[in-house]
Amino acid sequence: MFDFNIALQSLIGLTVFLTLLFFFLLGYTFWTRKKQQYWERYEQKFRNYFFSLILDYAEQSDPKLNADEIIKKISKRTKDYSFFIKLLNELDDILDGTERERLNDLIKHPTFASFYQKKLFQFSTDSKIYACIYFQKRAHLESRILAKLITVSKSKNLKLAFAATKALQSADDWTIRKSALLRFLKRKDTSELMVAELLHVFDSGLAEERERVGEALKDLLLKKIDPYIKNVIVRYMGYQKFYECSKFLYQYLKRIHYSPEKASFIRGLIIALGELHYTEASELIKTYCGKGSNIPIRLAAVKTLSTFGGKENMTLLLDHLSKVEFPIRKAIIYEFMTGDNNRITLLISFVRKTLQSIKNIDKSNYDDQLNSYLDKILDITSGIKIALNHRLSKTYA
Repeated sequence: MFDFNIALQSLIGLTVFLTLLFFFLLGYTFWTRKKQQYWERYEQKFRNYFFSLILDYAEQSDPKLNADEIIKKISKRTKDYSFFIKLLNELDDILDGTERERLNDLIKHPTFASFYQKKLFQFSTDSKIYACIYFQKRAHLESRILAKLITVSKSKNLKLAFAATKALQSADDWTIRKSALLRFLKRKDTSELMVAELLHVFDSGLAEERERVGEALKDLLLKKIDPYIKNVIVRYMGYQKFYECSKFLYQYLKRIHYSPEKASFIRGLIIALGELHYTEASELIKTYCGKGSNIPIRLAAVKTLSTFGGKENMTLLLDHLSKVEFPIRKAIIYEFMTGDNNRITLLISFVRKTLQSIKNIDKSNYDDQLNSYLDKILDITSGIKIALNHRLSKTYA
């Protein structure tokens, strides 16, 4: 038989437990927030104090300080070292010349090198990440550190593997840099932002390495990597103007067969060819304008053909105005209305021909198909009017 007293005691016990749990979570949240606020205030005070000291050191202002004198002012807590290195890295990005060289000497100081080398070999994930961030700015990494970074770059922890891979881009050996990048790109848990950042670090930007970087990027595209990763690579190649890779990207687009999984990659190839202004690809890209491809690919084709310019490409886009869906139509109108006067002239000519074709319609043969055609014409003219008003408002703003 059901015992009411036992049920009541269980209910009271559960209520007390939930109440205690609630107050524990409330206290923990409050404590965590206060802790975060404390460290934020501490870091700001830390930065305010050391900012001027570091600048004086970099600029050799009077009274002159040497590296040892500055480092002695830092406590040996991990957070203080991480705050200091973070500040150095930020200043390293904005300084140049001899000031930057002196700053790099400070970053490479034996105190930091020894401290972060120990951190790299500790069990803690956070310690290893701190170390990897430090070694990203170090050139001529020792073999023992390189070996450990290679091991860490294979970690199942995404953030740790990412940090180690970035650090390996400081290696003198080109093979190590390239292998580390490929290993990370083959992961299934990467993000586009991480890939873009790694490509930026991998590409030194030095003129003497330009050809070798281009060849490496082409080689990566031939590896078994997810298409969405390849999309980031080709977009990077287009954005950074790797003109010497244009023909390779064009041939790649010719060979690739459409599938939903490859859609973003195909779109990336089309955009990259537009940014590289490889006009020989125009005939192939025209085939992606019509119905059959997905909307993002067709929008990319419209943009690239517009970038190529030329009467033939622009006339093709105008011919598609009455055949395509609203997003494509809107994109085509935008490309004409934001272009030069020659494009406006072509658009006016198209409108005149369209009006003339309407006048020549036999009014006795109205049907649903004709009504549909007239609706499209109305949509086109409305879109042109909106874009024109927008253009005029920007002109006289």
